Amino acid sequence: MIYRLTLLFFLVTLVACSNDFDLFTERENIPVVFGLLTTAEEDQFIRLERAFLDENRSAFLVANEPDSIFYENAIVELIRESTGERFTLDRINAADIGLPREEGVFPSDPNFLYTISSDSIKLEGGEVYRIEVRDINDSLMASSFSPVLREVDWRSPLPGTSLNLQGLSLARFLWAENPEASFYSLRLIFNYLERSPATGNEFEPRQETWTITSRTTNNNFSVRGEEFLQFVRSVVPEDPSAQRRFNSIDLRLDAVGEELANYIDVGRANLGITSSNELPLYTNIDGGLGVFSSTNFELIRGYNLTTRALDSLTMGSTTANLNFIR
Repeated sequence: MIYRLTLLFFLVTLVACSNDFDLFTERENIPVVFGLLTTAEEDQFIRLERAFLDENRSAFLVANEPDSIFYENAIVELIRESTGERFTLDRINAADIGLPREEGVFPSDPNFLYTISSDSIKLEGGEVYRIEVRDINDSLMASSFSPVLREVDWRSPLPGTSLNLQGLSLARFLWAENPEASFYSLRLIFNYLERSPATGNEFEPRQETWTITSRTTNNNFSVRGEEFLQFVRSVVPEDPSAQRRFNSIDLRLDAVGEELANYIDVGRANLGITSSNELPLYTNIDGGLGVFSSTNFELIRGYNLTTRALDSLTMGSTTANLNFIR
């Protein structure tokens, strides 16, 4: 379960868990909502906090007090627009399930989130869901809506294929277009074994991740074998006492919804050399701040390397000093 939550929070962390997000505002009691719906997970998570201002105390001191940033009696609901069905989320301390907040200005424990199982809300790609946040008196504080991204449909290469990642050879990755996705990111996970005196000369698993592309609007992407070998050389340290052995390659494709894409774009727009160094604000939350959107991903496991690619990895000039053996 924790592994699956970690996959989800790869994108949630981008917007929801940053200790740099400015919750200090001249208005009081402004809900701050972050949620990314996905059919790829068994459970959905929503973060709800509040903006605050205490004129008599340091904002950094107030930020570290759970009572100041969390709502005690808020009600968070998801509504399936096509049927009007309403689903109330449970409030949990995510630290109790192995998800404390990163150390910083805000408290790491408690780390309150609102959650519900995907099966309970019949989460389906292509459907539109609304989120509503209400106070203890049932007054609406904040709301938003978002379409749910359809499942990622990976086309090729198929799992178990041997990838010819060597020299100028071209590896092409293909997936079906997702009508709700604004862009895709593709990562390659390189799994290998390593033994050395530090491991008692027993092989132990190692893993490194290569972001092939962080953003493409196409439904395909190609890389040359030499790019893969350059990546391996950049992340695996030279160690004359170590021996390595290739194990497998996994691929992960993420699709990003429009609202999250807008949030990312607005942030990037002000990061150039002519920027004011002030992070512009994007929100699609009525009555509050934050982002309510959707993501999806597919993790495709178990690729091999061709004989020629293994030869390049073990004996080629790019990675020969890394001591990979067959």
